[in-house]
Amino acid sequence: MSDPPTVASFLALLQAFAPHFTAPSYQTFLTIACGWVLALGRHTITAVVRAAGAVGHKHIRTFHRFFSKSPWQLDALGLTLVSLLDALIPNDQPLVVAIDDTLGRHTGKKIAAASMHRDPLLSTRTKTLFHWGHVWVVLGITVHAFGKTWCLPVLFRLYRSKKRCQAERRPYRRCTELAAELVAILASALPHRSIVVLGDAAYANSSLIQGRAPTVTFIGRSRLDAALYAPAPPRRPGQMGRPRVRGQRLPSPKAQAAAADARWQRIEVNVYGRLATVQVLIIDALWYAVAGSEPMRLIVVRGFPGHERDDVLVCTDPSMSPVQIIEGYCKRWSLEVAFHETKGKLGFEQPQNRTERAVERTAPFALLLYSLVVLWYVQSGHKLRAARPKAMPWYSAKVAPAFSDMLATLRRASWAERLFEPHGKDATFKKRIEPLLACLDAAA
Repeated sequence: MSDPPTVASFLALLQAFAPHFTAPSYQTFLTIACGWVLALGRHTITAVVRAAGAVGHKHIRTFHRFFSKSPWQLDALGLTLVSLLDALIPNDQPLVVAIDDTLGRHTGKKIAAASMHRDPLLSTRTKTLFHWGHVWVVLGITVHAFGKTWCLPVLFRLYRSKKRCQAERRPYRRCTELAAELVAILASALPHRSIVVLGDAAYANSSLIQGRAPTVTFIGRSRLDAALYAPAPPRRPGQMGRPRVRGQRLPSPKAQAAAADARWQRIEVNVYGRLATVQVLIIDALWYAVAGSEPMRLIVVRGFPGHERDDVLVCTDPSMSPVQIIEGYCKRWSLEVAFHETKGKLGFEQPQNRTERAVERTAPFALLLYSLVVLWYVQSGHKLRAARPKAMPWYSAKVAPAFSDMLATLRRASWAERLFEPHGKDATFKKRIEPLLACLDAAA
């Protein structure tokens, strides 16, 4: 690359990943990362190379081999990003992470590890629809910036269906088991941090809760019909036999909420950025099927915005207040926003890679770039002149930037630096503007 493809501050952020590559692979990494955020059309590898202005600098196969054969490790890149994000969060605050899975739709039967999966966007309560593609289990770290909660994906695992595993003669692992592995990796990398893991009902099970690291607390969604028990009674002197692991059976959360003497409390919580008044019922008990003999705190929530019926949240730390549990769980939604933005703005589903190793790396690469764009904007991008575009009359009340604003700022700053602060003579202007023209041509 004759000229830096993106603004210098973004290139400086990417330098943190240099130790994980050889010198030639690092230059390929820079080209792909910069071209990915600059590309305006489809995010195929060839389109990314065109957006970076690197056509002819290397053979196109070099950029495909970066994903299919280069020896770099995706977890190593993710943990480097974890260290960058860890520096942003005060040491006296827990690290709040969200975990969930998302479907990457693809077509073609020759794509490695692809199979039919339930499509959550097209399915309804009465009709389930399926789509061919990949399911990714993703762990993201939440940060608070510009009055909003952002979830920045850092660690990833590709889920393979049971039928696919049988065909490939590999052990089958559920999404929850993959999620537990990601949480264990994060806890091992940050032993000094207390970690709060947020998950929906699909992840509130024994895979994540039992056997987790001592520094990890789980907040998730429980069931109204959960089988609850009292703690095991103390052992009597001289009592024979195996110690009890649980006490007597307690009414389910639904039954306790319907009781005439239920002790409801009215509290005010911040739900998805808005204050709301809800009623809560606190239940401290054992959810034995999920957590064994570990005490849990369940919160039955009535009047939850967007929920027609009572909902139940669960936390492995009985000392946490209902406000902390509810507001913590609401931060999980920021990971869904990250999925939406990465698919819409960074082409999460668009690369055409087919081989095993390339499939395992390409889609997560787009999620890593989502995190890097947000991190860049938080660190330095918001200070640039490019971060203050002309105000639109229909956004008069807008106070916080969206991801599209951050990405647009990075693109504006990159092209402004490349075109208006040239590193050579005026005769090179045509050469510097060629990648921009190529991007506009690809977007047409």
